[in-house]
Amino acid sequence: MAGRAAAVIAVCAIALAGCSSGGEPSTVVATQHRTLVLNDEPTPICLAVAGTVAQQVAGLSNRKSLPPKEGMAFPFATAVQESFTMKDTSFPLQIVWVGPGGQVLSSTAMTPLSKDSYPAPAPITLAVELSPQDWGPLAGTARTLSLGQVCEGTVTAGPPGKSPSQF
Repeated sequence: MAGRAAAVIAVCAIALAGCSSGGEPSTVVATQHRTLVLNDEPTPICLAVAGTVAQQVAGLSNRKSLPPKEGMAFPFATAVQESFTMKDTSFPLQIVWVGPGGQVLSSTAMTPLSKDSYPAPAPITLAVELSPQDWGPLAGTARTLSLGQVCEGTVTAGPPGKSPSQF
């Protein structure tokens, strides 16, 4: 969680640097969805992109399940040594660690409701959380991973039905 907090602080600093001082109210950012591309081939898996600090902090927590063929991507502007937790996530996840250049470094099985920290094996530019059933058939051939075309996913960051400004 300390790694996630450091990344969140870095993202906040970048986000604040681009803010205007015009006193305009902040707008709610809808969750963007992109296809999972494995070894330069699109897959049927649609990932919600945690593109804001609130979305990254909320992740897939506080929900009952994850629909098949959906997950969440956590992109980072620069390579970071990151870690994730499952303390408020009630279903198993596989996290795929992606380094610079889209290289799949490894994946880690994460236990539901665990307070353990799951650290990346090296600096990463992308982490992808999805069900072990969806990752299993892909794991043996995974060399590179990236985000592809826009897709129609249903997953949002954080509690279903709430926008990032509400949690």
